[in-house]
Amino acid sequence: MFKLPCSRSLRCIAVAFWSFVLATPALAADVFVTVTGVRNASGTVLACLWSSGWGFPSCEQGRSNVRQIKVPAAQGTVSFLFENVPDGKYAISVGHDQNNDGVLERHKFLKYPIEGAGVSNYDKPPRFIPLHHEATFPVKGPAVTEISVPMHYPPEG
Repeated sequence: MFKLPCSRSLRCIAVAFWSFVLATPALAADVFVTVTGVRNASGTVLACLWSSGWGFPSCEQGRSNVRQIKVPAAQGTVSFLFENVPDGKYAISVGHDQNNDGVLERHKFLKYPIEGAGVSNYDKPPRFIPLHHEATFPVKGPAVTEISVPMHYPPEG
């Protein structure tokens, strides 16, 4: 039988409680992302999960505050699953690399995306570069967090 190293019952309860709390791992959740409005099945769709705003929303590899998933594009809807995401606030940015060159093409002078792009909490295309704090949503384990991000494209023509 387990014996607590104390003599008073209140102290024993406190020691047992804090031992349990400190030994319990932090909860983690899965984040299920649905990207809607994908124009076509050309190329790939990239989703980035941001834990902080440094560099947001331009999704570049090698950043410590970003997790990425890339899947083949499909017309209509594409889904991603980020697994074991610690509790906190996060933002999602997505891009449709239609020509599959690994780069989200931008306008030569104005620098807005000319391939599809989207950010969490922005149902309409943003007028300016989206801000991380405006795109965040809470993640709290162990439940699955579901987020829908619409893909926006510049007008064709």
